[in-house]
Amino acid sequence: MDELEHLKSMWAVKAKRKTDLIVPKITHQNGENSLNNDFWAFKVPYAFRAALDIKYEERKKDKKSYLVWTQGAILAFKNGDSIHSRDGSRTVQVNLANPMGWDAEKKEMYQGGVAYTEYAASDNSFTKQGEHSCTQMQFLELLIHGSYKPV
Repeated sequence: MDELEHLKSMWAVKAKRKTDLIVPKITHQNGENSLNNDFWAFKVPYAFRAALDIKYEERKKDKKSYLVWTQGAILAFKNGDSIHSRDGSRTVQVNLANPMGWDAEKKEMYQGGVAYTEYAASDNSFTKQGEHSCTQMQFLELLIHGSYKPV
């Protein structure tokens, strides 16, 4: 199941957080924290855990507590988020954003929105390529694959 389908599988009224993450794993080595998402088109670092709804939570089994990384379904990229492509040729910067959330009245997931500016990067200079808007899910698709499908 791909990352986007994994999130969609949690779109329900009382969906529980899952221990399967949209990133392969989270590691802490030599003072470096990583989401190990090197195959994504953009370098989305460890600092974006909250935007990806990834949390380190306490769980219990046989009355014993343990901590585990969990995945929720609510993406929340926010104003000011700036993310560079892995190949260094592009940067996207969020100008305005609304997080995802459960719409109880419609009984469906509200996908939120992201308005962002895309820049071409070359030799430490940035050239504005355009302004775009999409849902939070489409923005995640852009970060993973380098583009997203219009609705």
